[in-house]
Amino acid sequence: MDKKRGTKLFFFVAFVIIFTSAYSIYSNTKDEIDIKNGIGYGNPNAKIKMVEYMSFQCIDCFELHENIGKTLTEKIKNGEIYYIVKHVDFEKFKYDDVIFNRIKDLEKIETIDYVMDNYKTWTKMKNVEDVEKFFDLGDVKNERIEMQKRILEERDEKKIDFIPTFYLNGEKHVGAFTDKEFKQMINEIKEK
Repeated sequence: MDKKRGTKLFFFVAFVIIFTSAYSIYSNTKDEIDIKNGIGYGNPNAKIKMVEYMSFQCIDCFELHENIGKTLTEKIKNGEIYYIVKHVDFEKFKYDDVIFNRIKDLEKIETIDYVMDNYKTWTKMKNVEDVEKFFDLGDVKNERIEMQKRILEERDEKKIDFIPTFYLNGEKHVGAFTDKEFKQMINEIKEK
């Protein structure tokens, strides 16, 4: 082998090693998200896992649901997405934790849809009693209170300071995206 070919081969091998290392570093920067602390919807073995830190009373969470809710529900039901809700309570939202901790059938995605679809009605109510009647809230579910404590610890560890924050297969997204943007994110994951 002549010197020129040996030099080219050396640089090619070096390039491959550098590229592979950079890819490995990039691919490991995705956050590992615990899917246990939250309420899951759909097939846990789905190729795409969406973990959303959200609050029922958050206007941006409502906007995200308005934008992508139908697509998300469809993809949950057809097995494409496993969706995990990680409810984050803020003191400024006076009805939010009451709903999360007491609403019936929260294990059904239709319940999330119902809460968000009626956002403009219940957020204008003057007192907790009206919200309790509107949702026919039951007793406090202690397991949800404990779950919420663990979720708040996660939020602090991950330094999540804005909701909605959601992860698609570990990749972080913050804010209310359009349905078109959401579908594009899903398609990019499918193409990988």
